[in-house]
Amino acid sequence: MDNIESQVTPIPPNLIASLRNGFDAVANQIVIIIIPIAIDLLLWLGPHYQLKTIINDIINLIASAPEMNSVQSGETLLNNLDIFRSAASQFNLLSVLRTVPVGIPSLMAARLPTKIPNGTPVFIDLTNPWLVALLWITLIVIGLISGCFYFNLVVQAALGGKIEWRKVVGNWYWSFLQVLSLSLALLLLFLAVSLPSSCAISAMALFGLPLGQFAIFLYIGILLWLAFPLLFSAHGIFVNHNNVLTSVQKSILMTRMTLPTTALFILSILVISEGMNVLWRVPVETSWLTLIGVAGHAFITSALLAASFVYYRDADHWTQDMMVKIKARSTQPL
Repeated sequence: MDNIESQVTPIPPNLIASLRNGFDAVANQIVIIIIPIAIDLLLWLGPHYQLKTIINDIINLIASAPEMNSVQSGETLLNNLDIFRSAASQFNLLSVLRTVPVGIPSLMAARLPTKIPNGTPVFIDLTNPWLVALLWITLIVIGLISGCFYFNLVVQAALGGKIEWRKVVGNWYWSFLQVLSLSLALLLLFLAVSLPSSCAISAMALFGLPLGQFAIFLYIGILLWLAFPLLFSAHGIFVNHNNVLTSVQKSILMTRMTLPTTALFILSILVISEGMNVLWRVPVETSWLTLIGVAGHAFITSALLAASFVYYRDADHWTQDMMVKIKARSTQPL
């Protein structure tokens, strides 16, 4: 009897097969990578909307506060003002187009180049806080909308082998509403964890820098612990057309039941992605060879996203089959 049951046990998702199918899908529908390439070209060669004046004013205000001279955390902040000012000179508001958990992958959103071949880009320093807030929200919405379109393209290439443009457009609006709801829910969860944690970190930092660093590491650990079961929370929206609640529930159940395989799959994606990013960043931003890095990054990240859709589909089927078997065994008489 045990042999019969073992023969009908569902086959768990295969990591190597998922990666191979993801790369094959994007190679067969190479038009997909045009979207991330276009975003990177905009962030690299397009106008750079900066917040240098606003950020420097905030830094100077914090640095001049009397309280900053009385605690160790204030001294640490004063010693690192040059780092904050350097970040302000590099930040490009258009990088907000790279939204999470659904968005278009971008090499330049993390690199934040300030130079281009044969010249310098157009720098626009925004000084009106209300205008910045309006543009920030607008860019996030545009990023989510374009991200939903991109995800619909990739999921069709990964699971269907072809792109049906009518279906992509038809699913676009519904998936955007679900993704918007998911993003707001994740933001609220992040704030619910971060606000009390920031108060606790500040209080512990008063007793010494080592204790404050320990509190920061603990806070990061809590965030990772909460984020891991939600890694596939958006996949159900695009693969199975589930609503937000169902997609989140499936993500938590799937990661819990396939923990070792899923952890290895996520680790493989991170290693491949970050390892290749080292190569893509080799050309300097003033060289046209950076175009090779942009194209390579677009292909690799699109292929890894397609692989994640394949893995999610297989893991979801395996999880559902196992749940049916578990329920069937629980109802059998002893």
